[in-house]
Amino acid sequence: MSTVMDLNLIQTFLVIAEFQSYTKAAEHLGLTQPAVSASVKRLEQVVNKQLFVKKGRGIALTSTAYQLIPQFQQALSIIDNAVVKEKAFEIYCSEALLHKISAIEGVILKESPPDKYLLFDELRQQSVDLVIDTIIAKEPAFVVEEAYSEPAVVICRKNHPRIAGSISTVQFYQEKHCLFSGKWQQATGFEQLTKEASHERKVDIVTSSIASMAMHVARRDCLAVISKSFAQKWSEILGLQVLSCPIEIYEIPYKLVYHKRQINNPAHMRLREQIKALLKLEQSIEHRSKF
Repeated sequence: MSTVMDLNLIQTFLVIAEFQSYTKAAEHLGLTQPAVSASVKRLEQVVNKQLFVKKGRGIALTSTAYQLIPQFQQALSIIDNAVVKEKAFEIYCSEALLHKISAIEGVILKESPPDKYLLFDELRQQSVDLVIDTIIAKEPAFVVEEAYSEPAVVICRKNHPRIAGSISTVQFYQEKHCLFSGKWQQATGFEQLTKEASHERKVDIVTSSIASMAMHVARRDCLAVISKSFAQKWSEILGLQVLSCPIEIYEIPYKLVYHKRQINNPAHMRLREQIKALLKLEQSIEHRSKF
């Protein structure tokens, strides 16, 4: 009777072999150490050989393990290439950047939910392959890479009765604001980006969409703070003023976030480089347009 090999066991084995540590492998995979140890025992039962032995405080590979590594790597590579041809990558992207990511073959784009913590669950469960957003992950199971940054600006309608062409700090806090409902670590995006102590803003409405913010501001005498590229894209259509923020503020930092299981996946690596190159090109075009 043939033995069915669990691919998860092979992947876990290769990570352990790379780190030569159950603890580091568990952190890399986002699993518990007992779960990693159990996977090794199951694989050893399948191959009927011992794969690791204790060496000091760590572990060492047996001769069988060294023999299996190239065979397993080749097998996974063949499977990955076959699967990639069939399966599209699914990406969660910040609404503010969706207009910058042109259609990429083999990619399904989804708008990120306001609750950023949901993105981590999606990555763990392999429901999504990559996130492009402003979140910062400190968990060892995830990789965070710099991707793109842009200024935040203030928007209001063109025929606002009290604002024309510029806005002062006093005016900024006197006017009512349309706020974005999304928060990270109990703070709004504006609160995280300010370089100085900010005051409480008067609230006109809270929405879960940047597009809704822009459309609401276009109809009422209120303000909103949103990404510059998004504001400029829709300013003419919606009749908006795009103003420099009177509050000293950092640029909005967008990150690529993905599970460490994807770090050496050739197709995923190509996808990441393609996205970063695309965003870099957009940034270069914007920089040249200033002069």
